[in-house]
Amino acid sequence: MSQVIRVPSDVYARLEQHAKGFDTPANVIEKLLNHFEGNTPISQPKKSVPVLSNERDKTKYQFNEQVYGKGRLVLAVVENYVSDHPDIDIDDLAIAFPKNLQGSIGVFNELGYVENKYAKKSHKRHFLKANEIIQLNGSEIVVCTEWGAGNIENVVQQAESLGYTVMPTNG
Repeated sequence: MSQVIRVPSDVYARLEQHAKGFDTPANVIEKLLNHFEGNTPISQPKKSVPVLSNERDKTKYQFNEQVYGKGRLVLAVVENYVSDHPDIDIDDLAIAFPKNLQGSIGVFNELGYVENKYAKKSHKRHFLKANEIIQLNGSEIVVCTEWGAGNIENVVQQAESLGYTVMPTNG
């Protein structure tokens, strides 16, 4: 069931200033509920990101001495994590990179699931080239391509919590 919640513009502006990942009102409400239910802390973003703007966020990120756009950064981080943990299975990877870091699609999915779900669509929303498919212990996964200013910081913070260094760069 989808409910409509009307928020006065001054309250909306206040939420915008405090809620990292503010791309939809539902995400803000979910983050607040998670915080108050003790599931996840609300933290301030490390840098200001133009989330609600007509201008596309073109921030690049440095990881392992390479510069990446948002989607390729996530692919590189997941590939690196799998390389560092050669016996990892899909369940353990889902713990390291929970679905909610991305949103509704998830950070990664099994290749077969993506092939079936997007069989009749031209935009598959995942990295699907042969060299982009990640082999796990018992399955093949593909990383989501749907990353923007509203969710990339989630993966940056997760990567850092896993011991990796990711830095925004000017290009």
